[in-house]
Amino acid sequence: MTERGLSMRDPGAAALSRLVANMQRGDSHLIVERFGAGEPAGDWYVQVRLRENGVYELEYRDGVPAEHYRTLTVSPAKVVSALVGWSEGRAAWRAGFDWTNIGHWFADGPDAPLVPDGRGDRPGPGGSRAGAPGGYSDYGSYGGSGE
Repeated sequence: MTERGLSMRDPGAAALSRLVANMQRGDSHLIVERFGAGEPAGDWYVQVRLRENGVYELEYRDGVPAEHYRTLTVSPAKVVSALVGWSEGRAAWRAGFDWTNIGHWFADGPDAPLVPDGRGDRPGPGGSRAGAPGGYSDYGSYGGSGE
């Protein structure tokens, strides 16, 4: 799903490539999620946001909030490769990135940490289905590897 509400079922590589190519800097984002019969319980998705500075913020969740990871890259080709690999269930789709577990940002309870921007915004989940209601916030500056 996209920030404009576009949603499609079983997007292939060409569709995902077009969606990434059409992202605009700022609050443009895309979520690809698994759903339907035979899928494991929980939240299973990968999402990407194109920041104002041209850096892609790529995240995925493996079923539960504690298994939520993020990386940064400036390469749209690497983003497309990750989205396609994830949606096709390829084992090595995470390769080539330095992933950081950000699951603690989604902890419940009174002792749950705030997201670093202090506003309390948390990324929202976006067969595979592509498309996303808001929820992204600027979690920090790009300073790293993940390209």
